[in-house]
Amino acid sequence: MYYIKKLGFQELGSPKADGSVSRGRYFLISKKSEDFFPPLSQTELNDTILLPVIPPNSTQKIYCSYVFHNDKYHRSLAKSPRNEYRLYLNSKIDPKRAYFMPNDIVVFNKIETEQNIAFYQILLFRKGENNYETLDGLVADSKLVGGHALIKDELSFIKSFTLDIDSLETIVPDEVKKDVKKMQDEISKGSAEDIEETKGANLFNSVSFRDFVLLGYQNKCAITNEAIFYDKLINLEAAHIKPKSHSGSFLPCNGIAMSRDIHWAFDKGMFTINDDYTISVHEDVKNTLLSKFDKQKINVPTEDFFKPEKNFLQYHKERVFGLFKHSGVLRAPQ
Repeated sequence: MYYIKKLGFQELGSPKADGSVSRGRYFLISKKSEDFFPPLSQTELNDTILLPVIPPNSTQKIYCSYVFHNDKYHRSLAKSPRNEYRLYLNSKIDPKRAYFMPNDIVVFNKIETEQNIAFYQILLFRKGENNYETLDGLVADSKLVGGHALIKDELSFIKSFTLDIDSLETIVPDEVKKDVKKMQDEISKGSAEDIEETKGANLFNSVSFRDFVLLGYQNKCAITNEAIFYDKLINLEAAHIKPKSHSGSFLPCNGIAMSRDIHWAFDKGMFTINDDYTISVHEDVKNTLLSKFDKQKINVPTEDFFKPEKNFLQYHKERVFGLFKHSGVLRAPQ
């Protein structure tokens, strides 16, 4: 299935003759494309999710904010309450706010992994290029108004665009970090105990959580400062500080990059991490290889955005540290 969009003047910021734009740029997404893009909530004000988008002719996976502006369904002082879906173009996917132009046609090729996680490859067609007229005709004949079309049949010329998902470089633009930071800042005002299970789940999934965390730690274990690479394989994982089984969030500030064996020991509570980012190894396992990390400081991300949230660190210290002594299995709080 493909989603086809003929780009309009207003959604691209009403570009002027000199190339400047008067406002932000986005792709307006049809309300009847729910089966193609992830569902967003009507009850959650301006519900948002981060979509991994692969730009035209790119080997990068760039995260973009996909937002349901749903003021219409909420008490709002807005003069013109909105009811529309937007995929916002950031500085990495739309350099100089001039890459995409009115009347360009973009085709979204949805690629789903075995984990049912979707990636969205964008193919760009400009007027006068091969296949433009074919796509323009599909849009004109579509039941979706406003320059949109959903095509279930295979498009033969799309097959020539191959993509290796595993080899893509992950990019998190500053605009996206700013959106996520707002949510992470809310956490710092309360306690990790009070954060509900869905906090951050609408914004992230297991794949984007891992992408963000490993990016923040520059693809190195926070404890050993090492990693094993082979071709596309790497022995790193994104460890939840407040465990997922304890309703832990998928937000990046609840994650730390760790090698698999270190991650296992952290989940079992054999060591914990203090507010000053030093490691405390449990007394009962100081006769193991973990002992060499006791009192050492983890490799802290250089950007505050990726640093572990101290409420989550406190939760791990109080609820997870030492659990291996009881059953070896994490227990959810009563």
